[in-house]
Amino acid sequence: MAIIPVSSLNTNYFVQNNNRESQKVTNPIKENQHEKPSFAPENGAFKSYFLAGQAVSFGFGVSTGAFITKEMDDVPCCCCGGRMVLANELDHKAEEFAEVTGKGLAQKIEQDKDFFRTPQRVIMMLAAEEAAKHPGYDLARAKKVIGNGLRKRTGEYCINSLNKADTIVKAAYGEENPVSKLIAAEKEKLSNGEIARMPFTEQLTKLQGQIDPVTYHAVLDAAMDIPANYKDVADAYGNAKGNAKGIARSLLRPSIQTIEHIHPKSHGGPNDTENFIAECKDCNNPRGNMSYSQWLKIHPEYPHKAQAHIEWFQQQIVDGEIDSRYDSYGVDVKKTLSRESHGIIELKVLNAEKINELREAKKAGKEVNVSQEIEKLEDCEEETAA
Repeated sequence: MAIIPVSSLNTNYFVQNNNRESQKVTNPIKENQHEKPSFAPENGAFKSYFLAGQAVSFGFGVSTGAFITKEMDDVPCCCCGGRMVLANELDHKAEEFAEVTGKGLAQKIEQDKDFFRTPQRVIMMLAAEEAAKHPGYDLARAKKVIGNGLRKRTGEYCINSLNKADTIVKAAYGEENPVSKLIAAEKEKLSNGEIARMPFTEQLTKLQGQIDPVTYHAVLDAAMDIPANYKDVADAYGNAKGNAKGIARSLLRPSIQTIEHIHPKSHGGPNDTENFIAECKDCNNPRGNMSYSQWLKIHPEYPHKAQAHIEWFQQQIVDGEIDSRYDSYGVDVKKTLSRESHGIIELKVLNAEKINELREAKKAGKEVNVSQEIEKLEDCEEETAA
Protein backbone atom coordinates (compact mmCIF):
# COMPACT_ATOMS: atom_id res chain seq x y z
CA MET A 1 0.00 0.00 0.00
CA ALA A 2 1.38 3.40 -0.97
CA ILE A 3 1.84 5.60 2.08
CA ILE A 4 1.72 9.36 1.68
CA PRO A 5 2.64 11.38 4.78
CA VAL A 6 0.22 14.20 5.29
CA SER A 7 -0.06 16.80 8.02
CA SER A 8 -3.32 16.49 9.92
CA LEU A 9 -4.10 20.05 8.89
CA ASN A 10 -2.75 19.93 5.34
CA THR A 11 -4.62 22.23 2.97
CA ASN A 12 -2.54 21.75 -0.17
CA TYR A 13 -5.19 19.54 -1.74
CA PHE A 14 -8.77 20.38 -2.39
CA VAL A 15 -11.93 18.33 -2.69
CA GLN A 16 -14.94 19.65 -3.41
CA ASN A 17 -29.35 34.11 16.96
CA ASN A 18 -27.77 33.94 20.01
CA ASN A 19 -24.06 34.19 19.45
CA ARG A 20 -21.93 33.22 22.45
CA GLU A 21 -18.93 35.32 21.49
CA SER A 22 -18.56 36.59 25.01
CA GLN A 23 -17.67 33.09 26.19
CA LYS A 24 -14.80 32.55 23.78
CA VAL A 25 -11.26 32.67 25.05
CA THR A 26 -8.25 34.49 23.67
CA ASN A 27 -5.08 32.69 22.61
CA PRO A 28 -7.02 29.42 22.27
CA ILE A 29 -4.20 27.06 21.39
CA LYS A 30 -1.75 28.00 24.12
CA GLU A 31 -4.16 27.01 26.83
CA ASN A 32 -1.54 26.83 29.55
CA GLN A 33 -0.45 30.44 29.25
CA HIS A 34 -0.53 32.29 32.53
CA GLU A 35 -0.50 35.73 30.99
CA LYS A 36 -2.83 36.95 28.29
CA PRO A 37 -2.49 40.26 26.47
CA SER A 38 -4.97 43.05 26.89
CA PHE A 39 -6.95 43.72 23.74
CA ALA A 40 -8.67 46.91 24.78
CA PRO A 41 -9.38 48.82 21.57
CA GLU A 42 -8.30 52.10 23.12
CA ASN A 43 -4.72 50.98 23.73
CA GLY A 44 -4.21 49.53 20.27
CA ALA A 45 -3.09 46.18 21.65
CA PHE A 46 -5.34 44.23 19.33
CA LYS A 47 -3.67 45.71 16.28
CA SER A 48 -0.24 45.00 17.77
CA TYR A 49 -1.30 41.41 18.39
CA PHE A 50 -1.84 40.93 14.68
CA LEU A 51 0.95 43.14 13.38
CA ALA A 52 3.73 41.59 15.46
CA GLY A 53 6.22 43.94 13.88
CA GLN A 54 5.16 43.12 10.34
CA ALA A 55 3.77 45.44 7.70
CA VAL A 56 0.36 44.00 6.88
CA SER A 57 -2.80 45.28 5.27
CA PHE A 58 -5.96 45.49 7.32
CA GLY A 59 -9.57 45.44 6.31
CA PHE A 60 -12.13 48.10 7.06
CA GLY A 61 -14.60 48.67 9.84
CA VAL A 62 -18.06 47.22 9.28
CA SER A 63 -20.79 45.62 11.37
CA THR A 64 -21.43 41.89 11.13
CA GLY A 65 -24.77 42.65 9.51
CA ALA A 66 -23.11 44.73 6.80
CA PHE A 67 -20.38 42.18 5.98
CA ILE A 68 -20.60 41.33 2.29
CA THR A 69 -21.70 37.70 2.61
CA LYS A 70 -24.81 38.78 4.52
CA GLU A 71 -26.08 39.94 1.11
CA MET A 72 -25.40 36.52 -0.46
CA ASP A 73 -27.28 33.22 -0.30
CA ASP A 74 -25.74 29.74 -0.58
CA VAL A 75 -22.47 30.79 1.07
CA PRO A 76 -20.42 27.77 2.26
CA CYS A 77 -19.78 27.65 6.01
CA CYS A 78 -16.10 28.08 6.88
CA CYS A 79 -16.37 25.30 9.48
CA CYS A 80 -18.63 22.48 8.29
CA GLY A 81 -18.66 23.47 4.62
CA GLY A 82 -22.45 23.27 4.25
CA ARG A 83 -24.33 25.96 2.38
CA MET A 84 -25.95 28.59 4.55
CA VAL A 85 -29.34 30.30 4.42
CA LEU A 86 -29.91 34.01 4.93
CA ALA A 87 -32.35 34.65 7.77
CA ASN A 88 -34.65 36.69 5.54
CA GLU A 89 -34.69 33.84 2.98
CA LEU A 90 -35.58 31.10 5.46
CA ASP A 91 -39.32 31.07 4.72
CA HIS A 92 -38.73 31.05 0.97
CA LYS A 93 -36.24 28.21 1.23
CA ALA A 94 -38.61 26.21 3.43
CA GLU A 95 -41.42 26.71 0.92
CA GLU A 96 -39.27 25.09 -1.78
CA PHE A 97 -39.28 21.84 0.19
CA ALA A 98 -42.94 22.14 1.16
CA GLU A 99 -44.33 22.53 -2.36
CA VAL A 100 -43.10 19.17 -3.72
CA THR A 101 -44.09 15.59 -2.94
CA GLY A 102 -43.02 12.03 -3.71
CA LYS A 103 -40.04 11.63 -6.00
CA GLY A 104 -39.94 15.38 -6.55
CA LEU A 105 -39.37 15.88 -2.83
CA ALA A 106 -36.76 13.12 -2.72
CA GLN A 107 -34.89 14.72 -5.61
CA LYS A 108 -35.10 18.17 -4.02
CA ILE A 109 -33.68 16.86 -0.74
CA GLU A 110 -30.84 15.02 -2.49
CA GLN A 111 -30.00 18.11 -4.53
CA ASP A 112 -29.96 20.46 -1.54
CA LYS A 113 -28.96 18.17 1.33
CA ASP A 114 -25.94 20.35 2.11
CA PHE A 115 -28.32 23.06 3.36
CA PHE A 116 -28.94 20.86 6.41
CA ARG A 117 -26.61 20.21 9.33
CA THR A 118 -25.93 16.63 10.35
CA PRO A 119 -28.89 15.77 12.64
CA GLN A 120 -31.32 17.64 10.40
CA ARG A 121 -29.79 16.11 7.27
CA VAL A 122 -30.32 12.61 8.68
CA ILE A 123 -34.03 13.36 9.08
CA MET A 124 -34.34 14.87 5.62
CA MET A 125 -32.53 12.01 3.90
CA LEU A 126 -34.63 9.41 5.70
CA ALA A 127 -37.74 11.36 4.71
CA ALA A 128 -36.49 11.39 1.13
CA GLU A 129 -36.36 7.58 1.14
CA GLU A 130 -40.01 7.40 2.16
CA ALA A 131 -41.11 10.12 -0.25
CA ALA A 132 -39.43 8.32 -3.14
CA LYS A 133 -41.61 5.26 -2.47
CA HIS A 134 -44.90 7.14 -2.01
CA PRO A 135 -45.94 9.72 -4.65
CA GLY A 136 -48.38 11.49 -2.36
CA TYR A 137 -46.03 12.00 0.58
CA ASP A 138 -45.11 15.56 1.43
CA LEU A 139 -42.40 16.34 3.99
CA ALA A 140 -44.81 16.24 6.93
CA ARG A 141 -46.09 12.78 6.02
CA ALA A 142 -42.65 11.38 5.29
CA LYS A 143 -41.29 12.80 8.53
CA LYS A 144 -44.08 11.19 10.52
CA VAL A 145 -43.34 7.75 9.05
CA ILE A 146 -39.62 7.78 9.87
CA GLY A 147 -40.41 8.43 13.53
CA ASN A 148 -41.10 4.71 13.84
CA GLY A 149 -37.71 3.14 14.60
CA LEU A 150 -35.79 6.40 14.20
CA ARG A 151 -32.70 5.19 16.07
CA LYS A 152 -32.40 2.08 13.90
CA ARG A 153 -32.98 4.09 10.74
CA THR A 154 -30.32 6.59 11.83
CA GLY A 155 -27.78 3.83 12.37
CA GLU A 156 -28.50 2.36 8.94
CA TYR A 157 -28.14 5.78 7.34
CA CYS A 158 -24.70 6.22 8.96
CA ILE A 159 -23.61 2.74 7.89
CA ASN A 160 -24.60 3.49 4.28
CA SER A 161 -22.55 6.68 4.37
CA LEU A 162 -19.49 4.81 5.66
CA ASN A 163 -19.98 2.07 3.07
CA LYS A 164 -19.60 4.63 0.28
CA ALA A 165 -16.40 5.97 1.84
CA ASP A 166 -15.04 2.46 2.37
CA THR A 167 -15.54 1.70 -1.32
CA ILE A 168 -13.28 4.64 -2.17
CA VAL A 169 -10.62 3.55 0.32
CA LYS A 170 -10.58 -0.06 -0.87
CA ALA A 171 -10.40 1.00 -4.50
CA ALA A 172 -7.19 2.87 -3.69
CA TYR A 173 -5.59 0.61 -1.08
CA GLY A 174 -7.15 -2.83 -1.39
CA GLU A 175 -9.34 -4.82 0.96
CA GLU A 176 -6.87 -4.84 3.85
CA ASN A 177 -6.00 -1.39 5.12
CA PRO A 178 -6.19 0.34 8.51
CA VAL A 179 -8.89 2.82 7.52
CA SER A 180 -11.24 0.07 6.33
CA LYS A 181 -10.63 -1.77 9.59
CA LEU A 182 -11.58 1.35 11.50
CA ILE A 183 -14.71 1.78 9.38
CA ALA A 184 -15.69 -1.86 9.96
CA ALA A 185 -15.40 -1.40 13.73
CA GLU A 186 -17.53 1.74 13.59
CA LYS A 187 -20.19 0.03 11.48
CA GLU A 188 -20.38 -2.72 14.09
CA LYS A 189 -21.03 -0.13 16.80
CA LEU A 190 -23.68 1.56 14.68
CA SER A 191 -25.43 -1.75 14.03
CA ASN A 192 -25.66 -2.17 17.81
CA GLY A 193 -27.29 1.23 18.22
CA GLU A 194 -24.14 3.10 19.34
CA ILE A 195 -24.13 6.49 17.63
CA ALA A 196 -21.17 8.67 18.63
CA ARG A 197 -19.02 10.45 16.06
CA MET A 198 -16.08 11.88 18.02
CA PRO A 199 -14.37 8.61 19.06
CA PHE A 200 -14.39 7.58 15.40
CA THR A 201 -13.05 10.88 14.03
CA GLU A 202 -10.34 11.00 16.69
CA GLN A 203 -9.10 7.59 15.52
CA LEU A 204 -9.48 8.59 11.88
CA THR A 205 -7.27 11.68 12.24
CA LYS A 206 -4.50 9.47 13.64
CA LEU A 207 -4.55 7.50 10.37
CA GLN A 208 -4.45 10.53 8.09
CA GLY A 209 -0.81 10.05 7.17
CA GLN A 210 -1.53 6.56 5.86
CA ILE A 211 -3.79 7.60 2.96
CA ASP A 212 -3.72 10.32 0.34
CA PRO A 213 -5.47 13.62 1.15
CA VAL A 214 -8.33 13.22 -1.33
CA THR A 215 -9.27 9.81 0.05
CA TYR A 216 -8.85 11.02 3.62
CA HIS A 217 -11.24 13.92 3.14
CA ALA A 218 -13.80 11.66 1.46
CA VAL A 219 -13.75 9.44 4.56
CA LEU A 220 -13.81 12.44 6.88
CA ASP A 221 -16.85 13.86 5.09
CA ALA A 222 -18.60 10.51 5.56
CA ALA A 223 -17.63 10.54 9.22
CA MET A 224 -19.07 14.02 9.67
CA ASP A 225 -22.33 12.63 8.28
CA ILE A 226 -22.59 10.66 11.53
CA PRO A 227 -24.42 12.63 14.24
CA ALA A 228 -22.46 13.52 17.36
CA ASN A 229 -25.01 11.38 19.21
CA TYR A 230 -28.51 10.05 18.73
CA LYS A 231 -30.03 12.65 21.07
CA ASP A 232 -29.24 15.37 18.55
CA VAL A 233 -31.28 13.55 15.92
CA ALA A 234 -34.16 12.86 18.32
CA ASP A 235 -34.21 16.52 19.41
CA ALA A 236 -34.17 17.77 15.82
CA TYR A 237 -37.01 15.39 14.99
CA GLY A 238 -39.06 16.49 18.00
CA ASN A 239 -38.53 20.19 17.34
CA ALA A 240 -39.65 19.93 13.71
CA LYS A 241 -43.42 20.33 14.06
CA GLY A 242 -46.40 21.48 12.06
CA ASN A 243 -46.99 21.33 8.33
CA ALA A 244 -44.37 20.65 5.66
CA LYS A 245 -43.19 24.25 5.56
CA GLY A 246 -42.92 24.47 9.34
CA ILE A 247 -40.89 21.26 9.45
CA ALA A 248 -38.55 22.42 6.68
CA ARG A 249 -38.13 25.79 8.39
CA SER A 250 -37.15 24.14 11.67
CA LEU A 251 -34.68 21.82 10.01
CA LEU A 252 -33.11 24.67 8.01
CA ARG A 253 -32.76 27.06 10.97
CA PRO A 254 -29.34 25.76 12.17
CA SER A 255 -27.96 26.65 8.72
CA ILE A 256 -28.71 30.37 9.03
CA GLN A 257 -25.65 32.42 8.11
CA THR A 258 -23.89 34.25 10.94
CA ILE A 259 -20.60 36.13 11.03
CA GLU A 260 -17.95 34.86 13.39
CA HIS A 261 -15.53 37.20 15.18
CA ILE A 262 -12.35 35.15 14.73
CA HIS A 263 -10.81 36.95 17.69
CA PRO A 264 -13.68 37.33 20.18
CA LYS A 265 -15.29 40.74 20.36
CA SER A 266 -15.39 40.48 24.15
CA HIS A 267 -11.59 40.29 24.16
CA GLY A 268 -11.12 43.34 21.97
CA GLY A 269 -11.75 41.78 18.59
CA PRO A 270 -12.86 44.59 16.29
CA ASN A 271 -15.78 44.83 13.91
CA ASP A 272 -13.42 44.77 10.95
CA THR A 273 -13.37 42.58 7.88
CA GLU A 274 -10.02 41.02 8.82
CA ASN A 275 -11.67 39.62 11.95
CA PHE A 276 -14.83 38.24 10.26
CA ILE A 277 -15.58 34.93 8.62
CA ALA A 278 -18.96 33.53 7.55
CA GLU A 279 -20.12 30.58 9.65
CA CYS A 280 -23.48 28.88 10.13
CA LYS A 281 -25.44 29.20 13.35
CA ASP A 282 -24.91 25.52 14.14
CA CYS A 283 -21.12 25.97 14.12
CA ASN A 284 -20.92 29.48 15.56
CA ASN A 285 -23.16 29.09 18.60
CA PRO A 286 -21.89 25.83 20.17
CA ARG A 287 -18.20 26.72 20.12
CA GLY A 288 -18.56 28.89 23.22
CA ASN A 289 -15.22 29.24 24.99
CA MET A 290 -13.55 26.27 23.30
CA SER A 291 -10.00 26.66 22.04
CA TYR A 292 -9.19 25.73 18.47
CA SER A 293 -7.51 22.56 19.71
CA GLN A 294 -10.78 21.58 21.42
CA TRP A 295 -12.97 22.69 18.52
CA LEU A 296 -10.98 20.69 15.98
CA LYS A 297 -11.77 17.52 17.91
CA ILE A 298 -15.44 18.21 17.21
CA HIS A 299 -14.90 19.63 13.72
CA PRO A 300 -11.64 18.16 12.38
CA GLU A 301 -12.72 19.21 8.90
CA TYR A 302 -12.47 22.92 9.80
CA PRO A 303 -9.07 23.73 8.18
CA HIS A 304 -10.06 22.00 4.95
CA LYS A 305 -13.48 23.65 4.82
CA ALA A 306 -12.03 27.05 5.75
CA GLN A 307 -9.66 26.69 2.80
CA ALA A 308 -12.57 25.85 0.51
CA HIS A 309 -14.48 28.85 1.92
CA ILE A 310 -11.68 31.32 1.26
CA GLU A 311 -11.23 29.98 -2.28
CA TRP A 312 -14.97 30.44 -2.85
CA PHE A 313 -14.75 33.99 -1.46
CA GLN A 314 -11.80 34.95 -3.67
CA GLN A 315 -13.52 33.41 -6.71
CA GLN A 316 -16.51 35.67 -6.05
CA ILE A 317 -14.21 38.70 -6.05
CA VAL A 318 -12.62 37.66 -9.36
CA ASP A 319 -16.07 37.05 -10.84
CA GLY A 320 -17.27 40.50 -9.76
CA GLU A 321 -19.82 39.20 -7.24
CA ILE A 322 -17.85 40.76 -4.35
CA ASP A 323 -16.42 44.25 -4.81
CA SER A 324 -12.77 45.26 -4.81
CA ARG A 325 -12.85 46.55 -1.22
CA TYR A 326 -12.35 42.90 -0.25
CA ASP A 327 -9.30 42.28 -2.46
CA SER A 328 -7.03 41.92 0.58
CA TYR A 329 -9.57 39.97 2.64
CA GLY A 330 -7.94 36.59 2.00
CA VAL A 331 -4.51 37.79 3.15
CA ASP A 332 -5.96 39.54 6.19
CA VAL A 333 -8.06 36.59 7.35
CA LYS A 334 -5.18 34.17 6.73
CA LYS A 335 -3.08 36.18 9.19
CA THR A 336 -5.91 36.51 11.70
CA LEU A 337 -6.66 32.78 11.72
CA SER A 338 -2.98 31.91 11.87
CA ARG A 339 -2.35 34.15 14.86
CA GLU A 340 -5.54 33.22 16.69
CA SER A 341 -4.81 29.49 16.22
CA HIS A 342 -1.06 29.90 16.82
CA GLY A 343 -0.28 28.44 13.44
CA ILE A 344 -2.67 25.49 13.47
CA ILE A 345 -4.78 26.93 10.65
CA GLU A 346 -2.70 28.18 7.72
CA LEU A 347 -4.77 29.13 4.67
CA LYS A 348 -3.43 29.35 1.15
CA VAL A 349 -4.63 32.57 -0.47
CA LEU A 350 -4.03 34.95 -3.35
CA ASN A 351 -2.83 38.47 -2.57
CA ALA A 352 -4.65 41.61 -3.69
CA GLU A 353 -2.35 42.14 -6.68
CA LYS A 354 -3.02 38.64 -8.00
CA ILE A 355 -6.75 39.03 -7.39
CA ASN A 356 -6.78 42.21 -9.46
CA GLU A 357 -4.77 40.54 -12.23
CA LEU A 358 -7.23 37.65 -12.38
CA ARG A 359 -10.22 39.99 -12.32
CA GLU A 360 -8.89 41.84 -15.33
CA ALA A 361 -8.29 38.53 -17.10
CA LYS A 362 -11.87 37.54 -16.33
CA LYS A 363 -13.16 40.81 -17.78
CA ALA A 364 -11.14 40.07 -20.91
CA GLY A 365 -13.07 36.85 -21.35
CA LYS A 366 -10.61 34.35 -19.93
CA GLU A 367 -11.65 31.47 -17.69
CA VAL A 368 -10.23 31.92 -14.21
CA ASN A 369 -10.23 29.28 -11.47
CA VAL A 370 -8.96 30.54 -8.10
CA SER A 371 -8.33 27.05 -6.72
CA GLN A 372 -6.10 26.22 -9.66
CA GLU A 373 -4.24 29.52 -9.29
CA ILE A 374 -3.55 28.76 -5.63
CA GLU A 375 -2.23 25.32 -6.56
CA LYS A 376 0.11 26.94 -9.08
CA LEU A 377 1.49 29.24 -6.40
CA GLU A 378 1.99 26.28 -4.07
CA ASP A 379 3.87 24.38 -6.77
CA CYS A 380 6.14 27.39 -7.26
CA GLU A 381 6.74 27.63 -3.52
CA GLU A 382 7.64 23.94 -3.34
CA GLU A 383 10.05 24.25 -6.28
CA THR A 384 11.68 27.28 -4.66
CA ALA A 385 12.02 25.45 -1.35
CA ALA A 386 13.56 22.45 -3.10
